[in-house]
Amino acid sequence: NGSDAIIVDELVHNSLVMGVRMSRLDPKNVFLFRHNDVEDMKRVLKNVCQLSKKSTSAIASSGPSVLIVVESVYSMDGDIAPIKRILDSAYEMGATVMIDEAHGLGVFGRTNSQNMILEDGTDVFSKINSIDKPYKNENTRKSGGTGVLGALNLEHHPALFCSVHTFGKAAGCHGAVVAGSSNLISYLVNYARPFVYSTALPPHSLVTIHESYESMLGIEGERRRKRVFQLVKLFRQKMLAGLCELKDKAPSLEFELLPSPSPIQAVIVPGNERCISICNYLRNSGKLDVYPIRSPTVAKGKERIRIILHSHNDEKEVHYLVESLSKILKQSILHQNLDMQVSKL
Repeated sequence: NGSDAIIVDELVHNSLVMGVRMSRLDPKNVFLFRHNDVEDMKRVLKNVCQLSKKSTSAIASSGPSVLIVVESVYSMDGDIAPIKRILDSAYEMGATVMIDEAHGLGVFGRTNSQNMILEDGTDVFSKINSIDKPYKNENTRKSGGTGVLGALNLEHHPALFCSVHTFGKAAGCHGAVVAGSSNLISYLVNYARPFVYSTALPPHSLVTIHESYESMLGIEGERRRKRVFQLVKLFRQKMLAGLCELKDKAPSLEFELLPSPSPIQAVIVPGNERCISICNYLRNSGKLDVYPIRSPTVAKGKERIRIILHSHNDEKEVHYLVESLSKILKQSILHQNLDMQVSKL
């Protein structure tokens, strides 16, 4: 109705933004909060509740009037949302939450929740998510690879409206599934236009998804997760050391490795032109499959080299990546300093 609202993390993927637009909700009832900032989310939620004159004591039985939309693992930063605090705060204030598990599925689960905490001192995840005290429910069966909700045992949290699991990332397939109540699924089957007016997946796709789940949730999945997080740890240790060495020589250095515990790693290289040229060099000369993420896809000044680590990579490749990246970043600094000296002349 006219007082319903959607509150969205400012860094959610464009597909979620498009989904919000398709909701037919009045644009003035869509609100943003600062990325992964639960206090700012609560501020926005409180303002929305006051505007709509809704009770904030409990979730209405007729369904949510305020929906909060977040990702479990963010595609451009690789960081993890403080899901437990988001869900708890939503429940206290009468809202519900939709969580996109696109980059959590296959990567995180109950068997490797420790991998959501960085060990290099740059992360605050252990403080904001309280993974040592997950939401308690009867279903505590160990299962790896089901996502961040599974890792935190939050799949049955009362404020969870639904979760979306896409098969185009770790699963290596295509398609997606919405996990929610029977009422929600019935509604989507009958009213979700993208679903109603699209062709059903063919049998071979369904078989592929089934087999992918068998792998992700089984012994092979555990082996690959253990492997990829060993590489994540190695990459971050070497890359941070390389950036520290560069900063010793150039204290005003703008390059930065974002605090991501996931296989999605990002090195900030401000400026579209510089970011593109560095990636072109790495691809053409170093044979490294890295890509520039430019503004306006990300905020101006936050352009970055996006790096995805896979279980089929090895230590030698990670060392080569860090060495090549450190080398070209150093050359970029030297060229920038030379350009500044020439401009002063």
